[in-house]
Amino acid sequence: MIGYTLSLLVLSLVNNNGMPRFGTNYEDKIYHLIAYALLCLFWYKVLFEFKIKHPIRIAFIASIIYGIIIEVLQGQYTDVRDPSIMDSVANSIGVMIVSLFLTIKNKTIVKKI
Repeated sequence: MIGYTLSLLVLSLVNNNGMPRFGTNYEDKIYHLIAYALLCLFWYKVLFEFKIKHPIRIAFIASIIYGIIIEVLQGQYTDVRDPSIMDSVANSIGVMIVSLFLTIKNKTIVKKI
């Protein structure tokens, strides 16, 4: 988990011209959405395993704040990356999708037959 979080930080602060292309104008936003959906999911799993109260809420808030901090760092400390509100929106959408999925999954009652 810490490894993924740090890897996301490093990948967000270095030149990303070597990333695979899908042939769409929204490739970067797709990467952001997936990366932060996974970040939220991984943090949820860790928090849940440690029996922390409200793991979805904490993972949700922490993932969004982390994404905003990285966008600020891109503007302050790199010459190869620019901060973007739309990147933060894509990050947040990924986090929201996973949080919604986890909330629905946790509220679903499954009967054992």
